[in-house]
Parts: sequence; structure tokens; C-alpha cells
Amino acid sequence: MDLLQSVRKEGSRGGRADFKWEDVKGDAQRENYLGHSLMAPVGRWQKNRDLSWYAKSGDNSAQSEADKRKEEIRRIKEAEEDAMAAALGLPVPVRNNPNLAPLGQRASEADVKRALAETAAENENEN
Repeated sequence: MDLLQSVRKEGSRGGRADFKWEDVKGDAQRENYLGHSLMAPVGRWQKNRDLSWYAKSGDNSAQSEADKRKEEIRRIKEAEEDAMAAALGLPVPVRNNPNLAPLGQRASEADVKRALAETAAENENEN
């Protein structure tokens, strides 16, 4: 009989079923529990406080609106500069900075195929 392969005793091991955060609040060794300051807050300073403030997104809608407006104004100014340069007969600067591309957008399959075709054509021209 292999002792490691069989279950030694039934039920939850370690008292997992009997655990309550309310019991941790009164425990003298509560600092030894990971997450005790959030799950079992003790003290006056923690009353009516949002202890998980760091995990919330905050007011991103107002910030993102401001960012969108700044980006739109920047693009308008660039378009005006390009139009002014073209009107004066100056060369229009190339505006394909990859750092300005929005993050988090997935490339479509057509974009990937087009990029592969372009690099293949460049490699053929070099040879």
C-alpha cells in the first residue's frame, strides 16, 4: 500500500473550511496573514476608507477625452503646417512616425500580408 498515492484523511486540510477574516481581526498574530490589512482592517484610520483605491481605474474618461482632444489638435496643426509648406513650395515632411501609432490595436491579416509582400519585394530588388 502506497501512502503517498492514497488520501490520508477526508475533509479540508489545514482548516480551510473554518477560516474567516473576522477571526483574523481579533487574532494577535494577524500580521502573519497575507492580505490582512485589506481583508481584516483594524483601527480608526481604516473606517470609511477605500482600502482598494489603487486597484480602481479612476476617472479615465475625462483624461482620455483630454488626450483625444490634444491628439486631434496636434493632427490639425500638422495638417496646417503641411498645407502651408505645400503652398510655399517647400517639401512636405514625412509624418509616418511609428511611435505615434496607437497601441493595443491588432493588425489585420491583410496588413500582415501586405507588409510581407513589401519586404519580399525589397529583398528581390536588393539581390
